[in-house]
Amino acid sequence: MASLIRISAAHSFDVVVIGSGPAGVAVAERLYAQRPDVTIAVLERGSALLRRHFYASGALMSERDSFLARHRVRPWRGDLGEGGALLPALGGRGIVGGSQLHRFYSADLSLWPNGRWPLADGELDPYYGEAEARLLGDSRCGGPAQTYVCDLLAGLDARHPPCGPTVDAERRPGAGLSHRSSVQRLLALLDTDRAAQSRRLEVLPDTRAIRLVVDPARPRQIAEVRCVPAGRSREADADHPFAVRGSTFVLAASAVESARLVLASGLGSPDGTRGNVGRYLMEHIYCRGYLDVSRRREMSHGPVSVFVPPQSAAPESRFQVEICSATHPADGRPVLRVTGSAAMDPQRHNRVTLSPGDRDGHGVPRAMTVLRLSPGDERRKRALLRGLRDIAGLLGGRWATPPVVMPRGASYHEAGTLRIAHSPEEGAASPDGRLFGWDNLFTGDGSAFPSVGVANPILPLTAMGYRVADRIALSGGA
Repeated sequence: MASLIRISAAHSFDVVVIGSGPAGVAVAERLYAQRPDVTIAVLERGSALLRRHFYASGALMSERDSFLARHRVRPWRGDLGEGGALLPALGGRGIVGGSQLHRFYSADLSLWPNGRWPLADGELDPYYGEAEARLLGDSRCGGPAQTYVCDLLAGLDARHPPCGPTVDAERRPGAGLSHRSSVQRLLALLDTDRAAQSRRLEVLPDTRAIRLVVDPARPRQIAEVRCVPAGRSREADADHPFAVRGSTFVLAASAVESARLVLASGLGSPDGTRGNVGRYLMEHIYCRGYLDVSRRREMSHGPVSVFVPPQSAAPESRFQVEICSATHPADGRPVLRVTGSAAMDPQRHNRVTLSPGDRDGHGVPRAMTVLRLSPGDERRKRALLRGLRDIAGLLGGRWATPPVVMPRGASYHEAGTLRIAHSPEEGAASPDGRLFGWDNLFTGDGSAFPSVGVANPILPLTAMGYRVADRIALSGGA
């Protein structure tokens, strides 16, 4: 794999993407396809751990937990310190995430008065279509056991996932569902670029971005990103920083890390303050339990992968439940894993700042996170737990492990912090993703989201990555 990862001697590109997760790779692959005259660099603090999605080889969901425990890092302080984590690897957390991939519901883009997305109706639809084609192809989930589950939960409008690998009786119990992940697509792009001998795409693994540097001759332009070598393969060079220059820069390192990089670089809003940079941090309220349905013989006819959508557009109902065949993490017996993810209210006081006097081994300030539930969030959490209990009753199962609310950050679905808006008073970036006050700095990841929706964000991240790539191309930034 290492032979596919090339390090440029020039370190100068038309577009520099910071982060190789679902959003960063979407920006790179869209620009590569649409603009054959553009050179692109993708920076990633981690190494190449996998060539494709973790579940592509038939791995179990329980094995994913062990993989994460070995490779994740917990770099943040504050409310996300216990549950939040990064996966330093090509492809980021997307290489292990997304058992079901969904679009955000249109209601979630307009429901919150202080979290409305500044997009036209249906604007994301063509990008969603492209994302589904690239990540999921034409396959659809189906199988007798999950049809039976859908029938039992028909009163809750339970459905087969809209897209995803076909569920069949040959799949091992507890095996996760894969998709064409960001690392697989990035390596395919490198193969294409190498075969064409064009050197339009460079990937720099084990590269930690530590500071964005303003062009002294053009005070509204970023000139370069200062980096340090990171990861085991480059420990000997850890004291040798270098610069990657570019015409346009895209932040795609996660909602927390992208905001931290802007703050650590001393970049603020046009009035000289930091305005809404780092504000409106959100994630999913995440609950999970394991349901024993062994007394239901119908459940033995193949695996299950279904979901229950929100029951209404009321704020209290904005949660979704995924039900998947699994093995219990304690004793390995077959169970149904029942996971609920609920939206959070956008709140300005939930934020990312710099942890005072706290720096990592590279001298980079660590992120301090504040993420507190609102009264509306508390009501939604209670409604979600009631919903999980109702589902267990309808399925006729007994809880092997009753559902619990997981630590803040455990969803790995952070959003906000550089959200798009019509004005600097409402957000940190314009509707096209360009940070207010800067001509060539864009947000391309979940930090751009004004609200977090209820579904796994991989499809929305990919769709928004394609959209911001188009905006960069139209603006002349690429």
